[in-house]
This record gives sequence, C-alpha cells and structure tokens, in this order.
Amino acid sequence: MKFKLTIVFLLVAFFTNAQLQIEGKVIDSVTHKPLAAVNVFLSHTTIGINSNEKGEFQFSNLKQEKYELVVSSLNYEQYIIPISVNQNSDPLLIKLKPTANILKEVIVEPFDKNGWDQWGEKFKLYFIGSTQLAKNCKLLNPEVVKFRFNSKTNKLRAFANEILIFENKSLGYKIKYLLSKFEIDFTNNNFSFKGYPLFEELKTNKIKEATKWNLQRNEIYKGSIRHFMRSLYFNQLENEGFEIREVRIINDEEKNRIHELVKSIQEKVDAGNGAQLQIDNDSLDYYNKVNNISYGENKVTLSKLITRDSFVFNTNSSMDPISRSVYFEGIFQVIYLNKKMPYEYVMAVPHLSADEKVRTDIYLRPYKSISIYPNGSYFSGLDLLTDGYWSWSEKVATMMPIEYIPIPK
Repeated sequence: MKFKLTIVFLLVAFFTNAQLQIEGKVIDSVTHKPLAAVNVFLSHTTIGINSNEKGEFQFSNLKQEKYELVVSSLNYEQYIIPISVNQNSDPLLIKLKPTANILKEVIVEPFDKNGWDQWGEKFKLYFIGSTQLAKNCKLLNPEVVKFRFNSKTNKLRAFANEILIFENKSLGYKIKYLLSKFEIDFTNNNFSFKGYPLFEELKTNKIKEATKWNLQRNEIYKGSIRHFMRSLYFNQLENEGFEIREVRIINDEEKNRIHELVKSIQEKVDAGNGAQLQIDNDSLDYYNKVNNISYGENKVTLSKLITRDSFVFNTNSSMDPISRSVYFEGIFQVIYLNKKMPYEYVMAVPHLSADEKVRTDIYLRPYKSISIYPNGSYFSGLDLLTDGYWSWSEKVATMMPIEYIPIPK
C-alpha cells in the first residue's frame, strides 16, 4: 500500500566561510531563575550542548546559515525558533514555560491503554521505516511514546513528552529526536511527521564497520530528497542524474474526450487527410499516453522535461539572501537515473519493476511555496508532499545530519 508522506527538514545553509556564533541564557519564565542541564541544539545537525549552571550556552565557529534552535527540558514547554546567523548578534534570553509532566492533549482525551502493544509495530514501520537499514535502527525508550486512535476519523496520532533516543547501527548515528507530530490517516493513505533530531556519531574501533557506515551513508544520500534539493539549488539536476516531468491526473471525462479525439485523428489519417493535421509533439505525446492508460490508473507522466528555472526563483531578500523560492502547481515527478528501485520497495508496491529508476511524485499544498538552501534543506516541509519512493525511504533509519557530504566519485 502506498502512503503519501509529509516530512520536514529545517532551513539551513552552510556553503560560506564566515565563522560566527550563537549564545544565550535559559531561564524559568515564572521564577526567572537560570535553568541548568537544558538540552539546546541546532536541529538536523550534530551541534548540541546542555546549558551550564548559569543557564548559559554557546555555539561557536558557525558558518553563515539559518537554523532551527531547539531548547527542551522535562516539565517545560519546548522552545523552537528559526534563527539566521549573519553576524555575531546579541545573546538570546530564552524563557521556558513550566508545564505538567503530561501532554496537554491528555486532559481532553486519554491516550490508548497498552498503546505500544497495539500500535508499536505501526509506529516503527512508518517512522523508522521498512528498509534493510531499519532493522538495525532501534528506539531505545519506546515507553515514552503514547498513542491515540480516533475511530471516527480513522487517524492514529503518537505523542512523546520526552526526547526519543534512537541508535542506528546501520549508518553509525545516535539520534535524539524531539517529536512534534506523528499522524497516520488510514482512510486517505497519508502519513506525516515532524520533529527535530540531533545526531551523534557512534564510535567504533573497527575499520570494517566504519567503512561500511561510510558506504551506506553514501548510498542512502544518492537520490535522496536532500540530494535533489542541493542539486536543485545549484542548478545541477542533469549533472547529478535528476529529471523532472509533469504528471497529470486524468478523470473518466478526460479519458473519453481523448479516446474520441484519437479516434477522429485516426479516421482522418485512414482517409488520407493526415497531412492536414497540425498537432505538436507535446500534444501528441499527451494524447497517446492518455489513450493507452492502464485500467484503474488515473495519472500520466509527460515526456517533456521541466526546466529548473521555470519554478525556482531568487528571493531577493536582504534578510535571507541565500534562500531560493520554489513554487509550482500540479504534480511533478522526480526521477533519479543513477539508482534502481530497491528490492524491498518493489515488493511493497504492486506492478512495480525492479528495473525502474527511483522516482517520486511531489506537489505543494495550494498557494504554498517552499524555500530551499544550499545544503539541501527546505522550509516549510509540511507544504511539500511526496508520493512514491521518498515517502517510503525518508524515515528515521535513513536520516543523516545536514553536515553530511557524500564521498567524491
């Protein structure tokens, strides 16, 4: 069964030489006393520390970027703020609001009893993934995850009032993940999640194991959404092996219209009047694809390539000069020519061939755009939806920090 997926990557960029810093102090919003041992990190990176006894923290030697700063502590509301690092600015004063040691939703509606026993496997399947790598990616504290299933809406939601701890021995990372959203819509086959991970390299003395991690990281990066976004930003789609085409949804009325049109064209050709027809190649391609659409299918992918400059624009913003804006209507199909569909994915999707190249349909929420950055991150991730390979592959088991750079060819 195919599930559409919404995923979130933070907005960052790191291809500059400036060495800057972020510093601040964390206090209780009620007592104004400093808070020690609070988790402070830059999401999707390996950059994180605990506040000292004075509530202070500092990240030095940063490049000119845009981050999401995450501040989290048990019994306090989480604090998340996007922050641009263009120059060494004034220290931040972060006031954390105390809260009960339960999530607010429990006051309105209780969590499912024995939720992990009932929904744990679903959680791991949709969140960690079903790839070979997922088998060696373990959630170390599953007891903190709570579930609520709404039978009226047929939706499952998961919550955690503590940071989730994952150990991924497939890629060599320990991941601390602050979960913000997890929802499966069983009726519409949609899955979305949002959160803020902090990565830590696992240590190993085994050269073979370290080599394996590097090779698997490189393989996962190829054809990933981050690989695509970096290629899109730098206008390197062709060099990196990506193609983009338009996808059109075809209803029965359109099918009947095209069938009649093709029939009429064929009659004119048979009557010797074909030379009088003036049909451009793009239209002819569309007619043929719709006329030959398989039973039960409602989409066709056109042959004409979409150019990058037709939907990527400079923001011309002095506040965010390194971002690029992406806007398009309808559905695009992204194809990565240098990788075939993995065996596990082929087995999970009917009528899919192992010889097919990796491909994903992407579309934006109505009237929404996203901003992309040099390192392949984009904002806001909830406004970009995927259907296909990325909805299957982009899970916790394949996550890597934004600092990751692939091994040169």
